[in-house]
Amino acid sequence: MNGYVEFETPEGDAVAINADRVNFVRRYRRGSDASAVNFEKGNYIVVKGSLSEVMKALADA
Repeated sequence: MNGYVEFETPEGDAVAINADRVNFVRRYRRGSDASAVNFEKGNYIVVKGSLSEVMKALADA
C-alpha cells in the first residue's frame, strides 16, 4: 500500500490513510492517546496514537 498508513480508531476499527492527502494532524481533545488527522475540506478522522507516533508513521509512508 504505497503512500497509505494503517491506523486503528479508538473504537478498534482499522483505517488506511493516504499520507499525501493529509493537511495536518492535531492532538484530539478527549485524550492524549488519540490524534485527529485532517484532510481536505475540513474532514478528519480520529486515530489511536500520540501526536508524535502518528506524525512519524505518516512521515515514513
